[in-house]
Amino acid sequence: MTTYVDTSAFIALAHHDDIMNVRASKMWADLVERREVVVTSLYVVIETIALLHRRFGTHTVEQFLSDIMPLVQIVWAEVPMHMAAVTAMLAHPGKSGPSLVDCMSFEVIRKRRIEDAFAYDPHFAGRGFNVIG
Repeated sequence: MTTYVDTSAFIALAHHDDIMNVRASKMWADLVERREVVVTSLYVVIETIALLHRRFGTHTVEQFLSDIMPLVQIVWAEVPMHMAAVTAMLAHPGKSGPSLVDCMSFEVIRKRRIEDAFAYDPHFAGRGFNVIG
């Protein structure tokens, strides 16, 4: 089976003081133990690194890259997927809709027929994905 991982789960995993860290760490350990295929988009990786760097510094980024990312398959954006994600984001005017990163995630999940999303972002459940974590 394959699980998609969102920025919200990566942040919870990478920062020990995050309110969801214990729960996220247990879920991650379970995914690793089951040898689950873990996938994310390049957009999520970039967003995660930017947030970790801004909030916690380069040491946390280095730990994320060395401890977590070697176990993750990264889906690189192709132009049609990027355009579909932009179109989906723009279809929700205002600030409360899903971000471009979320919309790219939804594209990857749909195209790869992924069943589970490891996420704490409510937009995933709102789109009908099976959210674990």
